[in-house]
Amino acid sequence: MNISKAEKRAEQLLNKLNIQELPIPVEEIAKNLDIHVQYQPFEGELSGLLFRNEDESEVIIGVNSSHSLNRQRFTIAHELGHFLLHKGNEMHVDRGFKLNFRDENSSKAINHEEVEANAFAAALLMPKQFLIEAIQEKLDGEIDLLNNESKQFTEIAEQFKVSQQALFIRLGKIGVI
Repeated sequence: MNISKAEKRAEQLLNKLNIQELPIPVEEIAKNLDIHVQYQPFEGELSGLLFRNEDESEVIIGVNSSHSLNRQRFTIAHELGHFLLHKGNEMHVDRGFKLNFRDENSSKAINHEEVEANAFAAALLMPKQFLIEAIQEKLDGEIDLLNNESKQFTEIAEQFKVSQQALFIRLGKIGVI
């Protein structure tokens, strides 16, 4: 799997579920996939994890409830990416199950699965067509980074319920900036 395939998979999921409105309802998507989302304060920088038993009859996304709501949404989308794209790492405690973790290393482009899950999450939360429409509406289709457009970017980030940093990264990835 690569980044473009991860982004394509997010687009396919949005189309399959006929999601047409913002913000993208990541918890509803998880529910639709029979994944339970649970919130818990985690120690350290752990943002979330994906637990699935061997036959995937039980799948849980754990989200750090201490993080901002936008980060929690990105974490859910990231873990959905792992669920759809990666098998996970087996750990044996009482019985076999597989885990994927999202922590401070997830955004460092070290592990290809983390890069793919991040690309999936960004594409899921900020679909390219929705972003282009938002830019056309808020910025008359032009982005001038030398001209301070921070209010409009803040509004777009709020519309998608993502951080401005995530928005700028996504805009760069799709070639808008």
